Amino acid sequence: MKLKLNKYYMPDSSDTPVQQLRKKLTRRAVPSFPRTIQVQTGTGCNADCIFCPYGATYDTQPKGKMEDWLFKKIIDESARYNVRRISPYLMNEPFADKHLFERISYINKTSPRAKVIVTSNGSLLVPPVIDRLLALGGGVHELYLSVQGIDKDSYEKTMRGNMDFDRTMKNIDCLVSTMRKRRLKRPHLWVTMVDTEVIEAKKAVAYWKGRGISSKYTRLENRGGNIAHADSFSHSHQMQYFSTCTRLFKQMYIMFNGDVVLCCTDYSREQVLGNVRDKSLYEVWNGEVATNTRRTFLSDRIGELALCGKCKIDEEVEVEHRTQFDARYYRDDPHREAPATPDRLPMAPGPSASAGNRASLS
Repeated sequence: MKLKLNKYYMPDSSDTPVQQLRKKLTRRAVPSFPRTIQVQTGTGCNADCIFCPYGATYDTQPKGKMEDWLFKKIIDESARYNVRRISPYLMNEPFADKHLFERISYINKTSPRAKVIVTSNGSLLVPPVIDRLLALGGGVHELYLSVQGIDKDSYEKTMRGNMDFDRTMKNIDCLVSTMRKRRLKRPHLWVTMVDTEVIEAKKAVAYWKGRGISSKYTRLENRGGNIAHADSFSHSHQMQYFSTCTRLFKQMYIMFNGDVVLCCTDYSREQVLGNVRDKSLYEVWNGEVATNTRRTFLSDRIGELALCGKCKIDEEVEVEHRTQFDARYYRDDPHREAPATPDRLPMAPGPSASAGNRASLS
């Protein structure tokens, strides 16, 4: 298969001096410690998105909450290496963790240079939660809300579970209104979505742009081959191998029990690089399993890797619109009229919609 060149490289003793120089000038060396850390503080999500393996893997995966000592160990070591970004969520709905805010405060105190970014589906962002979020005093730098589409029909077909479009929009309105009243600029709010044929992503981004809210859509992935029918609701219908992926070269993904998985799409733990309960993050990141996996990926032998060898991505270009949050922009009732609802779209295939009913939140 024909693969695109990745922008990272690893030293190779067989390279000539010219090849070594070319790599240094055109690509980035894999860092000795991850630039970004994502931590699953607990399992559980009340959505079952068509592009996410959560629902299909729910019954087979372990469930639980991360122990406090383990979380602090991770953050303490990350601080010593000046990690750029720490995200206290992974394969879960972060606001389901009752201790989330205390953990964010610990990140702010221990690693003040790290940017804290959280992604949520917004369903639990009710007024008491909003108050606790904003009481962090800017402790969350950016908040990404996964809102798939801008009409009720396509939103609920995409997000499934027990997600309700009207409830989510009400929560976002409350957050924006509260930030306006308090004249707060943080967290910087993003509304994000995955571009599929089920939603009208461009219209949705335009809607949020019209409200002065940053918005973006990203390309559809088949999540390491875990979404078997992803190409049926992609734009190209012939997805390409994700050979330009950079996740395994700069980001570390830590599950609630300390397992470090290869990627944020590894819901079934097909490739565990090690466990940070009894090893340091540095040891796992530079361990034999992680190093050999990266070298295999960069050697155009992606097909030998259980997860990467099946991972494909849509060819559609990603689009984003970033706006400077201006509290003065919003009226007392910030919910402006949404664009006209598009024609009803067919239900895209995916895992059972019952996952939202059986998902227990931490």
